[in-house]
Amino acid sequence: MAWKLLPLLALVAQAADYNIVNLDNSTLKLLTGKDIPAFVRFDRDYPYGEKAEAFKALAQTAAGAKVIIGTVGISTYGEKMNQDLAERFGYKPSDKELEYSDMDNIFPRYRFFPTNGADMEYTGPVTVDAMTLYLKKEAKIYFGLKGTIREFDKLAADFVKEGANKAEVLKNAKAAADALEGADKDAAAYYVRAMEKSQEKGDWFKTETDRLKQIIGGGKVAPSKKDDMQLKVNRLSAFVSPSDEL
Repeated sequence: MAWKLLPLLALVAQAADYNIVNLDNSTLKLLTGKDIPAFVRFDRDYPYGEKAEAFKALAQTAAGAKVIIGTVGISTYGEKMNQDLAERFGYKPSDKELEYSDMDNIFPRYRFFPTNGADMEYTGPVTVDAMTLYLKKEAKIYFGLKGTIREFDKLAADFVKEGANKAEVLKNAKAAADALEGADKDAAAYYVRAMEKSQEKGDWFKTETDRLKQIIGGGKVAPSKKDDMQLKVNRLSAFVSPSDEL
């Protein structure tokens, strides 16, 4: 069924930023909650600022992945388009029309529409890394996150599969890591160490991810150290939220 959506996706994306699908009160129900998961922004007609740039970057990162990145432009003038959608999702009261002065206080807002499931609001940080990790977890789609290696993301997914021969996967990971050089070799070594750590403590992937995220969010870490921790979080996500596409 997903292929039937492609002509409609192409039509509504014509006027949008790259890989961002323009949605309204007609197309939203046609394209979301169906065969392809969707991540949708609700905002003013012409968003701007850091969050708008982060959303554009997310869309570029998601190009080629099985996910719709959409936007609903809410107008405060003329026919006041899509204010009905703002009301539907609880972003405006039923007895009040949104005015220009309301927009910065309420928007942007973000919702995830899973495949054939109930939608949910995204309340995490509006950064490329955070939104990508969220989609990787919730939509089970593959993103080549910064600092990751697709081959080792696949090995990570194999390692955490139910009934997996972990010793065999670890052996293959070590052999693959030995064949690499430079930054890739360092990245691969972290995947291997993570597998070894998890054999000592079963829930290590999640507890280590939570620990690193807490430190990153604390704001008391040097930028270079924070960047290094984020790379580790990205690699660990292959174990915590393995992609169905690998």
